[in-house]
Amino acid sequence: MTRNNPHRRTDRESAPQDPGVVAVRELLLRLRKRSGLNRERLASTEIDIDPLLQLSVVRRYAYLSGKSAVEVLPNVVGHVARRLPPTQRLIVDAELGLGLLRESCSEGVDLDQLYGAELGGRRIYLTRHWAALHRILRITEPPAAPSARTLRDAPEELAFTALAELLTMGSDLDVGLMVKADSGHDEPAHVRVTVTVLGDAAIDHVSVVEAIPEFGASAWGDFRRHPGGKGLNRAVALARLGMDARLIAAIGADEDGKRIEDYLKEQKVDTSLLKVMDGPHTPVATVIALLTGESTSIAFKQDRLAMTSADLGSAAIHQALTSSDAMMVTFEQPIDVVAEVLAIVDRAVPRPWLIVNASPPTVLPGHLHRHLGAVDYLIGNAKEVAAAWPASSCEASTERLLRYGVGTVCVVDGLGCTIRTSDSELHVPHRRIRDSSAGSTSAFSAALVYRLTTMRRAAREADFQWATAAISARVQALDIPESMPSVSEIDSYFDGGNLNGLNVIGEEPGRSNRNW
Repeated sequence: MTRNNPHRRTDRESAPQDPGVVAVRELLLRLRKRSGLNRERLASTEIDIDPLLQLSVVRRYAYLSGKSAVEVLPNVVGHVARRLPPTQRLIVDAELGLGLLRESCSEGVDLDQLYGAELGGRRIYLTRHWAALHRILRITEPPAAPSARTLRDAPEELAFTALAELLTMGSDLDVGLMVKADSGHDEPAHVRVTVTVLGDAAIDHVSVVEAIPEFGASAWGDFRRHPGGKGLNRAVALARLGMDARLIAAIGADEDGKRIEDYLKEQKVDTSLLKVMDGPHTPVATVIALLTGESTSIAFKQDRLAMTSADLGSAAIHQALTSSDAMMVTFEQPIDVVAEVLAIVDRAVPRPWLIVNASPPTVLPGHLHRHLGAVDYLIGNAKEVAAAWPASSCEASTERLLRYGVGTVCVVDGLGCTIRTSDSELHVPHRRIRDSSAGSTSAFSAALVYRLTTMRRAAREADFQWATAAISARVQALDIPESMPSVSEIDSYFDGGNLNGLNVIGEEPGRSNRNW
């Protein structure tokens, strides 16, 4: 009879792992040596820890805490390690020197030895005091204690693989609660409204001219180059309104991608969900803009540079889709990905507000129609809304969208915004005459989301008026994201007061907004 060795690898346990998980595990195994995982070690190590710093859970924690990824890495690993089964938690805690047991110190346990300066000493102490350490975790019948030698085999591999899997998947741990726990404050560390945007981030090459030259002719103009993309524009617009804006987009691992990431960080947009890809170039768009603000553009993006269904399966992105206060989607990502996002959000409990921007103009395939009932607000200009069905008018497409279950269709044009539901219609004029320049729908969409999430109810007439005022409140800037207004700037264009707490602005006492 073959004796069962509890520390022997099985075929299942030695099966090939995801390359990302393996890379993270091997980094952690290297970092456990000497003093383990601590800020002093990370600051001086020659080991390339960038794969750990790029983990979405680490980047999200750094964003919420306002610290660098290097500073927060030990905290993040410690929090995620707490989710491991007791034995695996003890192994990674001792070997990485995380100090998780310092908060529950037990008599008879020398924590200075458990978290000593050398890995070998930590291993020996862990195996010699195996049962006592398990009792601290309220495990009265722990597995048989391994020797320091056998600990190096299956137990360590399994424990560090499990930790790497949780870190790589992003874990379903609420990062806001992690930051709160480490801050030592009773109030939540993160109380802002969270809105996640699915779209594109690109570099815009903008030529500003008095008139578009005819073929064969030329014109003098000005040239600018800056971050853009419909997803990025909306994420920045949300951040300008004080919201916790997160962007899901794909960029290249090139200079343009780095510029976009740096710009988003400057604008206080969470970049932890960005997909950075080796090989494809970051999207670019050539924009010809008139002095009136009107523009036309030519976009270029390689097919490989896009989000996929596999990306949506990651724990970090799935959690963002289902736990945000609102989800905003453009048609820049593959339409199958858009359809899957709509389905995921629709199944969430509680369900986030779902806002779809019908941009760029896209014919909606049949398999997406069944998900339109999940859409609370669909926003676009007349051409974008009309394009939802081939050879259709804006009015006809609006009727179809409402029949398929879209809650409200908002059409933004040069004269104002027309708001349609299945039984009501409202027109809100612009504060400026014929304000149809690029960025109108970005400003309107962000402002409407602000009202939805702040008021915590469906939009009423005053909310649509405030969102329309955001179009006129944009500042003068050649690049769209820089033109996005703040709350105070929108208030200045809105007659009847400003937004104060949860007070509705622009409504007369006793006025009925029954339809809205």
